[in-house]
Amino acid sequence: MGYVGNQSTNAYSSLPAKQDLTGATGTTLTLSHAVAGPESIDLFINNVRQEPTTAYSVSDTTVTLTGSVVATDDIYVVYNGLALQTIVPPDGSVTSAKLDTNIEVSGILTEPNKEYFQVDLTTTQSGIVDGAHAVVDFNTNGTVKYDTKSNFDASTNSYELDSSDGVYWVEYSLAITSDTAGTAELITSTSAAEFSTDNFSSINSRISEFTRSLNAADALEVSHHHKRSTIFKATSSGTKIRLKASCNPVGNAASTYRFAHNISTQSSFTNFDGTVTSLSVVRIA
Repeated sequence: MGYVGNQSTNAYSSLPAKQDLTGATGTTLTLSHAVAGPESIDLFINNVRQEPTTAYSVSDTTVTLTGSVVATDDIYVVYNGLALQTIVPPDGSVTSAKLDTNIEVSGILTEPNKEYFQVDLTTTQSGIVDGAHAVVDFNTNGTVKYDTKSNFDASTNSYELDSSDGVYWVEYSLAITSDTAGTAELITSTSAAEFSTDNFSSINSRISEFTRSLNAADALEVSHHHKRSTIFKATSSGTKIRLKASCNPVGNAASTYRFAHNISTQSSFTNFDGTVTSLSVVRIA
């Protein structure tokens, strides 16, 4: 006759041989195979069959007796059936091939291997020579706020991507001001997030911004605020990211510039506070 329902993967399932439990003591016995209930086994003590549910109960592999046994008792069980199915699958047993491609989740779905990083400049980095390219010194002048993979490299003031082929959201913010209020102002400034796979012996790619200020009468201490973001696809291991900039203050032969750490360091916003120089990296795929 035809088969109705889901066909079993295994056509036959054999039962184990009689299990000898002689030597057990107390009120519990341990089976070598899980069973669904007390009727799944025949329990014999001194060759007397015990009544299921009255003389004993079963949970998984544990038999609980209403009485107790001693080491000299002759005890054995005969299996009538095994617990071959379970409602809850074992941990780590469900593969992606068994999941639907359209899964709806109510609540928050957590991902244990998430990767995200942020470092903020917390003290001003000053005294940078006019026209010089300088790396933002987060190690000396900053604080790492998030680093789930502990990949901040203090020696190069950079963050190393944890994946060799991951997709990342990269964003930076940088405030540049003159060190000499009233005698030097900013005419041009450039900034870039640099990507390198050889510890910055060379630069593989960069995202950058250029700012030019032509009106020298705008403020006594002109400031430039750079902010850029991009999606970056890693193609090799060991890729690092750092923030670098240069500036051209004019009006004083010995003028220098600085990377500001908050709004209050800029003369136009002396009554406010807030981080304005930071580097953020989040893996998105």
